[in-house]
Amino acid sequence: MLAFWQGEILDRALVAVTVPPPADSSPAVRKGRSEGEGLLEYWTCPETLRKRYMDRLRQLYLGGDAMPVIGQNHGTSGHCNYYGAEPVYDWETVWFHPVLKDLDPAHITYRPEVLERHLAITNYLVSTAGDDYLVGMPDSCGTLDALAHLYGSENLLIAMREEPEAVARAVRIVNEGWTDSNERYYQAAYACNRDGCAHPWMHLWAPGRMQHMQCDLSVMISTGMYENLVVPELEQQMRWLEYPIYHFDGIEQERHLGCLLSLKKLRAVQWTNVDGQSPPLAYLPVLKRIQAAGKNLILMTPIEDARELIDNLSSAGLYIHCWARTPEEADALVRHAERNVHE
Repeated sequence: MLAFWQGEILDRALVAVTVPPPADSSPAVRKGRSEGEGLLEYWTCPETLRKRYMDRLRQLYLGGDAMPVIGQNHGTSGHCNYYGAEPVYDWETVWFHPVLKDLDPAHITYRPEVLERHLAITNYLVSTAGDDYLVGMPDSCGTLDALAHLYGSENLLIAMREEPEAVARAVRIVNEGWTDSNERYYQAAYACNRDGCAHPWMHLWAPGRMQHMQCDLSVMISTGMYENLVVPELEQQMRWLEYPIYHFDGIEQERHLGCLLSLKKLRAVQWTNVDGQSPPLAYLPVLKRIQAAGKNLILMTPIEDARELIDNLSSAGLYIHCWARTPEEADALVRHAERNVHE
């Protein structure tokens, strides 16, 4: 993993290949409660979170560089919780009800008492981890995306056009809470994470402050808006980060790639192909452009495409993620990466 961060080749590209448990094998949420109570327990009860993860971990095959990292999911861009966003839970994800009527700084108030409740979950997971798992950072990522939760996406997009100074000011304020909360999470799990930091769904470890950044909202804005509003957000976050990653949400963000690759401190780009788009293999020239700019590349891909990606991209700073159907298929892909190492 250290060689990955240094952009070097140790013996192969990193490959995390996982064989999932049967679809019907995950334990059900505790019975005998109303749906609302069951949902709240599903997302916020530390004992339930740990049991569910351990039950799943026992049935997973972790191949190659896949690692056991338990996630803390308070919603995507979940630091909006610490500014009053109201979470809406369902069995698959967490959404938010907007609470801001405007972007007046007086109304954007940090609420550390919510953070303390979330940190209590972290502390429980750390105290019970033993050698079973690392404790991953929560999904506190894009701050413009957090503002979209707080203010509403449509309202925010209008404000980005009509009052960009107010948006930039709000980003700076919410980014302060992003920094404080991420530092608290990092410190809480530091020793458990082998004196480092863990990312759950990227199967990543780093010997310092790591988090992914993003702006999913950017698929709806111009390159000029990205440069004026998103880049300053990222630069502010990277003043805290030592191992910054950008979550690149599909080919629709390609128009912003020039801005993104110009960020000298950015270490890695993680490519996600959204529903309805072709998998990463269809965009080899774009992937090679990212590598040519000196950025590490993390790819979520169908296993059918993994070999061709390994063969056509530099092994240095490359990390392939996929699911396999059997442990034998998983191990075969790792062996392919070992046989096909190149700059």
